[in-house]
Amino acid sequence: MIPLILILIMAVLLLSLVVIYALIYFRENKKLSSIYENQRLVYSTQPCINMATEKLKYPSNSSNGHHSSNVDLKKAKFDESRSHSVASNLFITKCSNRRRSSIIDSKQIAQIQFSLPPTAEKIRRRSVAIYQFLPCLVSFSMVYDHESSQIKINFHSLRSLPSMVELQQLTVQAKLIPDGKTERFSIKNIIHNENIFSQDNDEYVIVFSNISLTKIHAKAIIMKFYGKDTNKKTIQLGQIGKIHCNQIHNLEHGSSINFIHELEIIKILPIEILVLLEQNIDHYLTVEIQWMRGLKIDQKNAATTCFFRVILLDRHRSLSTHQTKSYRLNSSTVLLNESFALNILAFNSNNLDRIMIMINLYSNANNATEHRCIARVKLASPYFCSGTGTLHWQQFKQHHSLSMWHKLVKK
Repeated sequence: MIPLILILIMAVLLLSLVVIYALIYFRENKKLSSIYENQRLVYSTQPCINMATEKLKYPSNSSNGHHSSNVDLKKAKFDESRSHSVASNLFITKCSNRRRSSIIDSKQIAQIQFSLPPTAEKIRRRSVAIYQFLPCLVSFSMVYDHESSQIKINFHSLRSLPSMVELQQLTVQAKLIPDGKTERFSIKNIIHNENIFSQDNDEYVIVFSNISLTKIHAKAIIMKFYGKDTNKKTIQLGQIGKIHCNQIHNLEHGSSINFIHELEIIKILPIEILVLLEQNIDHYLTVEIQWMRGLKIDQKNAATTCFFRVILLDRHRSLSTHQTKSYRLNSSTVLLNESFALNILAFNSNNLDRIMIMINLYSNANNATEHRCIARVKLASPYFCSGTGTLHWQQFKQHHSLSMWHKLVKK
Protein backbone atom coordinates (compact mmCIF):
# COMPACT_ATOMS: atom_id res chain seq x y z
CA MET A 1 0.00 0.00 0.00
CA ILE A 2 2.77 2.39 0.95
CA PRO A 3 4.76 1.87 -2.32
CA LEU A 4 1.65 2.64 -4.38
CA ILE A 5 1.20 5.95 -2.57
CA LEU A 6 4.86 6.82 -3.18
CA ILE A 7 4.47 6.09 -6.88
CA LEU A 8 1.46 8.37 -7.14
CA ILE A 9 3.28 11.16 -5.31
CA MET A 10 6.25 10.82 -7.67
CA ALA A 11 3.97 10.92 -10.73
CA VAL A 12 2.26 14.09 -9.47
CA LEU A 13 5.61 15.76 -8.87
CA LEU A 14 6.88 14.85 -12.36
CA LEU A 15 3.67 16.12 -13.95
CA SER A 16 4.00 19.36 -12.00
CA LEU A 17 7.58 19.81 -13.18
CA VAL A 18 6.53 19.27 -16.79
CA VAL A 19 3.76 21.86 -16.52
CA ILE A 20 6.09 24.39 -14.85
CA TYR A 21 8.74 23.83 -17.55
CA ALA A 22 6.15 24.26 -20.32
CA LEU A 23 4.94 27.53 -18.80
CA ILE A 24 8.50 28.87 -18.52
CA TYR A 25 9.23 27.81 -22.16
CA PHE A 26 6.16 29.54 -23.61
CA ARG A 27 6.80 32.64 -21.52
CA GLU A 28 10.37 32.96 -22.78
CA ASN A 29 9.27 32.48 -26.42
CA LYS A 30 6.63 35.12 -26.02
CA LYS A 31 9.20 37.52 -24.57
CA LEU A 32 11.64 36.95 -27.44
CA SER A 33 8.87 37.34 -29.95
CA SER A 34 7.86 40.68 -28.46
CA ILE A 35 11.49 41.87 -28.58
CA TYR A 36 11.75 40.86 -32.26
CA GLU A 37 8.52 42.64 -33.10
CA ASN A 38 9.81 45.80 -31.46
CA GLN A 39 12.92 45.67 -33.61
CA ARG A 40 11.11 45.35 -36.97
CA LEU A 41 10.99 48.51 -39.08
CA VAL A 42 7.36 49.56 -39.14
CA TYR A 43 6.77 52.99 -40.65
CA SER A 44 3.57 54.97 -40.76
CA THR A 45 5.28 57.52 -43.05
CA GLN A 46 7.77 57.18 -45.87
CA PRO A 47 11.20 56.38 -44.35
CA CYS A 48 14.32 58.12 -45.59
CA ILE A 49 18.00 57.38 -45.45
CA ASN A 50 18.37 60.05 -42.71
CA MET A 51 16.98 57.64 -40.11
CA ALA A 52 19.59 55.05 -40.98
CA THR A 53 22.42 57.56 -40.69
CA GLU A 54 21.04 58.88 -37.39
CA LYS A 55 20.69 55.35 -36.02
CA LEU A 56 24.27 54.54 -36.96
CA LYS A 57 25.47 57.81 -35.50
CA TYR A 58 23.69 57.41 -32.10
CA PRO A 59 23.37 53.69 -31.28
CA SER A 60 21.83 52.72 -27.94
CA ASN A 61 22.24 49.43 -26.13
CA SER A 62 19.45 47.72 -24.20
CA SER A 63 19.84 45.37 -21.30
CA ASN A 64 19.56 42.29 -23.48
CA GLY A 65 22.36 43.34 -25.81
CA HIS A 66 20.11 44.37 -28.75
CA HIS A 67 20.00 47.86 -30.29
CA SER A 68 16.89 49.85 -29.60
CA SER A 69 14.91 51.24 -32.52
CA ASN A 70 13.51 54.23 -30.60
CA VAL A 71 14.89 57.11 -32.69
CA ASP A 72 13.48 60.61 -32.68
CA LEU A 73 12.71 61.23 -36.35
CA LYS A 74 12.28 64.96 -35.82
CA LYS A 75 15.89 65.32 -34.63
CA ALA A 76 17.31 63.49 -37.60
CA LYS A 77 19.25 65.86 -39.83
CA PHE A 78 20.68 65.22 -43.28
CA ASP A 79 24.39 65.67 -43.75
CA GLU A 80 24.69 68.22 -46.57
CA SER A 81 28.30 67.23 -47.27
CA ARG A 82 27.20 63.86 -48.58
CA SER A 83 26.53 63.20 -52.24
CA HIS A 84 23.05 63.96 -53.58
CA SER A 85 23.07 60.53 -55.19
CA VAL A 86 21.81 59.08 -51.88
CA ALA A 87 18.35 57.62 -52.40
CA SER A 88 15.65 59.18 -50.24
CA ASN A 89 11.92 58.67 -49.72
CA LEU A 90 12.01 55.00 -50.59
CA PHE A 91 9.22 52.58 -49.68
CA ILE A 92 9.83 49.16 -48.19
CA THR A 93 8.19 46.61 -50.43
CA LYS A 94 6.96 43.37 -48.92
CA CYS A 95 7.55 40.02 -50.50
CA SER A 96 6.83 36.49 -49.41
CA ASN A 97 10.39 35.55 -50.23
CA ARG A 98 12.43 37.76 -47.90
CA ARG A 99 15.74 37.17 -49.68
CA ARG A 100 14.38 38.43 -53.02
CA SER A 101 12.58 41.49 -51.72
CA SER A 102 13.90 45.00 -52.39
CA ILE A 103 13.77 48.14 -50.27
CA ILE A 104 13.40 50.27 -53.43
CA ASP A 105 10.06 50.81 -55.07
CA SER A 106 10.30 50.16 -58.79
CA LYS A 107 8.10 53.18 -59.50
CA GLN A 108 10.48 55.52 -57.68
CA ILE A 109 13.77 54.13 -59.04
CA ALA A 110 13.62 56.46 -62.05
CA GLN A 111 13.31 59.51 -59.78
CA ILE A 112 16.67 58.95 -58.07
CA GLN A 113 19.10 61.69 -59.07
CA PHE A 114 22.81 61.06 -59.36
CA SER A 115 25.60 63.59 -59.04
CA LEU A 116 29.21 63.39 -57.99
CA PRO A 117 30.35 64.92 -54.69
CA PRO A 118 32.48 68.10 -54.73
CA THR A 119 35.70 66.08 -54.50
CA ALA A 120 34.97 64.05 -57.59
CA GLU A 121 38.45 64.51 -58.99
CA LYS A 122 39.87 62.55 -56.02
CA ILE A 123 37.67 59.54 -56.62
CA ARG A 124 39.35 56.55 -58.19
CA ARG A 125 37.12 55.08 -60.85
CA ARG A 126 37.31 51.73 -62.55
CA SER A 127 37.14 52.25 -66.27
CA VAL A 128 37.76 50.40 -69.50
CA ALA A 129 40.13 51.96 -72.01
CA ILE A 130 38.53 52.47 -75.42
CA TYR A 131 40.89 53.02 -78.30
CA GLN A 132 39.55 54.61 -81.44
CA PHE A 133 42.05 54.93 -84.27
CA LEU A 134 41.01 57.83 -86.47
CA PRO A 135 42.26 58.01 -90.06
CA CYS A 136 44.92 60.60 -90.76
CA LEU A 137 43.20 62.89 -93.27
CA VAL A 138 44.84 65.57 -95.35
CA SER A 139 42.89 68.30 -97.12
CA PHE A 140 44.34 70.06 -100.12
CA SER A 141 43.31 71.76 -103.35
CA MET A 142 44.68 71.70 -106.87
CA VAL A 143 44.47 74.36 -109.56
CA TYR A 144 45.95 74.80 -113.04
CA ASP A 145 47.20 78.30 -113.85
CA HIS A 146 46.90 78.98 -117.59
CA GLU A 147 49.10 82.07 -117.56
CA SER A 148 52.12 80.42 -115.95
CA SER A 149 51.35 76.83 -117.11
CA GLN A 150 51.66 75.59 -113.53
CA ILE A 151 49.89 73.08 -111.32
CA LYS A 152 49.60 74.43 -107.79
CA ILE A 153 48.77 72.21 -104.82
CA ASN A 154 47.71 74.10 -101.68
CA PHE A 155 47.53 72.19 -98.38
CA HIS A 156 44.80 73.23 -95.94
CA SER A 157 44.65 70.72 -93.06
CA LEU A 158 46.32 67.62 -91.69
CA ARG A 159 44.78 65.98 -88.62
CA SER A 160 44.99 62.83 -86.47
CA LEU A 161 48.72 62.24 -86.72
CA PRO A 162 49.83 59.14 -84.79
CA SER A 163 50.18 60.16 -81.14
CA MET A 164 52.71 57.45 -80.29
CA VAL A 165 55.37 59.25 -82.37
CA GLU A 166 56.67 62.67 -81.38
CA LEU A 167 57.56 64.38 -84.64
CA GLN A 168 60.02 67.23 -84.76
CA GLN A 169 59.75 67.74 -88.50
CA LEU A 170 57.18 66.94 -91.19
CA THR A 171 58.03 66.71 -94.90
CA VAL A 172 55.49 66.66 -97.74
CA GLN A 173 56.77 65.41 -101.09
CA ALA A 174 54.88 65.32 -104.40
CA LYS A 175 56.02 63.60 -107.59
CA LEU A 176 54.73 64.34 -111.09
CA ILE A 177 54.34 61.32 -113.37
CA PRO A 178 55.63 60.56 -115.98
CA ASP A 179 57.94 63.57 -115.85
CA GLY A 180 59.60 62.45 -112.64
CA LYS A 181 59.68 65.98 -111.18
CA THR A 182 59.74 66.06 -107.37
CA GLU A 183 58.87 68.99 -105.13
CA ARG A 184 58.72 69.11 -101.33
CA PHE A 185 58.52 71.35 -98.29
CA SER A 186 59.16 70.77 -94.58
CA ILE A 187 57.57 72.01 -91.35
CA LYS A 188 59.37 72.09 -88.01
CA ASN A 189 58.05 72.11 -84.43
CA ILE A 190 55.01 69.92 -85.04
CA ILE A 191 52.30 70.18 -82.35
CA HIS A 192 50.06 67.15 -81.99
CA ASN A 193 46.25 67.35 -81.95
CA GLU A 194 46.37 70.57 -83.95
CA ASN A 195 45.78 71.38 -87.60
CA ILE A 196 49.21 71.38 -89.22
CA PHE A 197 48.17 73.65 -92.09
CA SER A 198 45.72 75.78 -90.11
CA GLN A 199 47.18 79.06 -91.37
CA ASP A 200 47.33 79.88 -95.07
CA ASN A 201 50.96 80.19 -95.98
CA ASP A 202 52.87 80.21 -99.24
CA GLU A 203 55.23 77.66 -97.71
CA TYR A 204 52.45 75.04 -97.78
CA VAL A 205 52.26 75.07 -101.60
CA ILE A 206 53.85 72.73 -104.14
CA VAL A 207 54.18 74.02 -107.71
CA PHE A 208 54.96 72.11 -110.92
CA SER A 209 55.93 74.43 -113.77
CA ASN A 210 56.15 74.20 -117.57
CA ILE A 211 53.08 71.96 -118.02
CA SER A 212 51.23 72.63 -121.24
CA LEU A 213 47.47 72.45 -121.35
CA THR A 214 47.51 69.81 -124.10
CA LYS A 215 49.54 67.41 -121.97
CA ILE A 216 47.89 67.94 -118.60
CA HIS A 217 45.54 64.93 -119.04
CA ALA A 218 48.54 62.60 -119.28
CA LYS A 219 49.86 63.63 -115.87
CA ALA A 220 49.42 61.99 -112.47
CA ILE A 221 50.58 63.02 -109.01
CA ILE A 222 51.80 60.91 -106.07
CA MET A 223 52.33 62.34 -102.58
CA LYS A 224 54.39 61.06 -99.67
CA PHE A 225 54.36 62.24 -96.04
CA TYR A 226 57.21 61.49 -93.67
CA GLY A 227 58.96 63.09 -90.72
CA LYS A 228 61.70 62.83 -88.10
CA ASP A 229 61.32 62.12 -84.42
CA THR A 230 63.39 63.44 -81.52
CA ASN A 231 66.14 60.92 -82.34
CA LYS A 232 66.35 62.14 -85.95
CA LYS A 233 64.86 58.87 -87.13
CA THR A 234 62.76 58.99 -90.31
CA ILE A 235 59.11 58.00 -89.77
CA GLN A 236 56.96 57.08 -92.78
CA LEU A 237 53.46 58.47 -92.12
CA GLY A 238 51.86 57.37 -95.37
CA GLN A 239 51.19 58.34 -98.93
CA ILE A 240 48.49 59.27 -101.39
CA GLY A 241 48.34 57.10 -104.50
CA LYS A 242 48.14 58.23 -108.09
CA ILE A 243 45.75 61.10 -108.74
CA HIS A 244 45.16 61.09 -112.50
CA CYS A 245 44.54 64.53 -113.95
CA ASN A 246 42.24 63.11 -116.65
CA GLN A 247 39.82 62.04 -113.89
CA ILE A 248 39.60 65.53 -112.36
CA HIS A 249 36.68 67.48 -113.76
CA ASN A 250 37.27 71.15 -114.74
CA LEU A 251 40.96 71.11 -113.83
CA GLU A 252 41.91 72.39 -117.26
CA HIS A 253 39.44 75.28 -116.89
CA GLY A 254 41.40 76.86 -114.05
CA SER A 255 38.95 75.86 -111.30
CA SER A 256 40.23 75.06 -107.82
CA ILE A 257 39.45 71.41 -107.01
CA ASN A 258 39.26 70.29 -103.36
CA PHE A 259 40.47 66.89 -102.11
CA ILE A 260 40.33 64.98 -98.81
CA HIS A 261 42.52 61.87 -98.75
CA GLU A 262 43.60 59.44 -96.09
CA LEU A 263 47.29 58.84 -95.51
CA GLU A 264 48.05 55.13 -95.70
CA ILE A 265 50.98 52.82 -96.26
CA ILE A 266 50.10 51.38 -99.67
CA LYS A 267 51.15 47.76 -100.04
CA ILE A 268 49.32 45.84 -102.77
CA LEU A 269 48.37 42.26 -101.90
CA PRO A 270 47.78 39.39 -104.36
CA ILE A 271 44.19 39.08 -103.12
CA GLU A 272 41.64 40.27 -105.68
CA ILE A 273 37.88 40.68 -105.55
CA LEU A 274 35.36 41.16 -108.35
CA VAL A 275 32.93 43.93 -107.41
CA LEU A 276 29.76 45.03 -109.18
CA LEU A 277 28.41 48.57 -108.81
CA GLU A 278 24.89 49.09 -110.09
CA GLN A 279 22.26 51.78 -109.75
CA ASN A 280 18.85 50.97 -111.19
CA ILE A 281 16.86 53.48 -109.17
CA ASP A 282 17.89 56.78 -107.66
CA HIS A 283 17.47 55.76 -104.02
CA TYR A 284 19.69 52.67 -103.89
CA LEU A 285 23.20 51.71 -104.94
CA THR A 286 23.85 47.98 -105.26
CA VAL A 287 27.27 46.68 -104.26
CA GLU A 288 27.87 43.00 -105.04
CA ILE A 289 31.02 41.07 -104.15
CA GLN A 290 31.07 38.28 -106.72
CA TRP A 291 34.44 36.50 -106.55
CA MET A 292 37.60 36.44 -104.47
CA ARG A 293 40.90 34.95 -105.64
CA GLY A 294 44.55 34.87 -104.64
CA LEU A 295 43.75 34.09 -101.01
CA LYS A 296 46.40 32.21 -99.06
CA ILE A 297 45.14 28.89 -97.68
CA ASP A 298 45.77 28.37 -93.98
CA GLN A 299 46.71 24.68 -93.88
CA LYS A 300 47.61 24.68 -90.18
CA ASN A 301 44.21 25.84 -89.00
CA ALA A 302 41.21 24.35 -90.77
CA ALA A 303 38.79 26.50 -88.77
CA THR A 304 40.13 29.77 -90.19
CA THR A 305 37.39 31.93 -91.71
CA CYS A 306 37.02 35.32 -93.33
CA PHE A 307 34.26 37.77 -94.18
CA PHE A 308 33.80 41.19 -95.80
CA ARG A 309 32.33 44.41 -94.51
CA VAL A 310 30.91 46.93 -96.95
CA ILE A 311 30.86 50.48 -95.56
CA LEU A 312 29.08 53.45 -97.10
CA LEU A 313 30.82 56.75 -96.33
CA ASP A 314 30.12 60.40 -96.96
CA ARG A 315 33.52 62.13 -97.29
CA HIS A 316 35.22 59.62 -94.96
CA ARG A 317 32.31 59.64 -92.48
CA SER A 318 30.65 56.27 -92.03
CA LEU A 319 26.92 56.09 -92.81
CA SER A 320 26.08 52.37 -92.85
CA THR A 321 27.83 49.01 -92.59
CA HIS A 322 26.91 45.63 -94.08
CA GLN A 323 28.61 42.27 -93.54
CA THR A 324 28.79 39.07 -95.56
CA LYS A 325 28.64 35.59 -94.12
CA SER A 326 31.83 33.80 -93.10
CA TYR A 327 33.84 31.66 -95.53
CA ARG A 328 36.44 29.01 -94.75
CA LEU A 329 39.95 29.57 -96.10
CA ASN A 330 40.21 26.16 -97.77
CA SER A 331 40.43 27.42 -101.35
CA SER A 332 42.30 30.21 -103.12
CA THR A 333 39.19 31.09 -105.14
CA VAL A 334 35.86 31.72 -103.45
CA LEU A 335 32.46 32.40 -105.05
CA LEU A 336 30.49 34.90 -102.93
CA ASN A 337 27.72 36.58 -104.96
CA GLU A 338 26.59 38.63 -101.97
CA SER A 339 24.95 41.96 -102.74
CA PHE A 340 23.86 44.88 -100.58
CA ALA A 341 21.47 47.72 -101.42
CA LEU A 342 22.84 50.97 -99.99
CA ASN A 343 20.41 53.81 -99.42
CA ILE A 344 21.67 56.95 -101.16
CA LEU A 345 18.44 58.95 -101.03
CA ALA A 346 20.28 62.01 -99.69
CA PHE A 347 22.59 62.12 -102.74
CA ASN A 348 21.75 63.18 -106.27
CA SER A 349 23.74 63.40 -109.48
CA ASN A 350 25.31 66.69 -108.32
CA ASN A 351 26.81 65.39 -105.06
CA LEU A 352 27.17 61.68 -105.87
CA ASP A 353 30.97 62.08 -105.83
CA ARG A 354 30.82 62.58 -102.04
CA ILE A 355 30.07 58.86 -101.66
CA MET A 356 32.80 56.32 -100.91
CA ILE A 357 32.43 52.53 -100.81
CA MET A 358 35.02 50.83 -98.61
CA ILE A 359 35.26 47.02 -98.61
CA ASN A 360 37.26 45.53 -95.73
CA LEU A 361 38.44 41.91 -95.51
CA TYR A 362 38.49 40.37 -92.02
CA SER A 363 40.25 37.11 -91.12
CA ASN A 364 41.41 35.15 -88.08
CA ALA A 365 44.32 33.49 -89.88
CA ASN A 366 47.76 32.98 -88.32
CA ASN A 367 46.22 31.73 -85.07
CA ALA A 368 44.54 35.06 -84.38
CA THR A 369 42.11 35.02 -81.46
CA GLU A 370 39.61 37.21 -83.27
CA HIS A 371 38.88 38.49 -86.76
CA ARG A 372 40.83 41.58 -87.71
CA CYS A 373 40.91 43.73 -90.81
CA ILE A 374 43.80 42.59 -93.02
CA ALA A 375 43.05 44.32 -96.34
CA ARG A 376 40.66 46.71 -98.02
CA VAL A 377 39.78 48.56 -101.20
CA LYS A 378 38.06 51.92 -101.74
CA LEU A 379 35.68 52.80 -104.55
CA ALA A 380 35.09 56.54 -104.95
CA SER A 381 35.95 59.61 -106.95
CA PRO A 382 39.57 60.82 -107.11
CA TYR A 383 38.62 63.59 -104.69
CA PHE A 384 38.57 61.10 -101.79
CA CYS A 385 40.71 58.10 -102.77
CA SER A 386 43.19 56.78 -105.32
CA GLY A 387 43.89 53.56 -107.17
CA THR A 388 41.68 51.39 -109.39
CA GLY A 389 38.65 52.34 -107.30
CA THR A 390 38.57 55.78 -108.90
CA LEU A 391 38.49 54.31 -112.42
CA HIS A 392 35.68 51.94 -111.43
CA TRP A 393 33.70 54.85 -109.99
CA GLN A 394 34.12 57.04 -113.08
CA GLN A 395 33.00 54.28 -115.47
CA PHE A 396 30.13 53.29 -113.17
CA LYS A 397 28.77 56.84 -113.33
CA GLN A 398 28.74 56.61 -117.11
CA HIS A 399 27.26 53.11 -117.52
CA HIS A 400 25.28 52.76 -114.21
CA SER A 401 26.40 49.12 -113.97
CA LEU A 402 29.96 47.83 -114.06
CA SER A 403 32.04 44.97 -112.62
CA MET A 404 35.79 45.26 -112.08
CA TRP A 405 38.59 43.31 -110.39
CA HIS A 406 40.40 45.10 -107.57
CA LYS A 407 43.59 44.18 -105.74
CA LEU A 408 43.34 44.72 -102.01
CA VAL A 409 45.66 46.99 -100.07
CA LYS A 410 47.18 45.68 -96.85
CA LYS A 411 45.65 47.25 -93.76
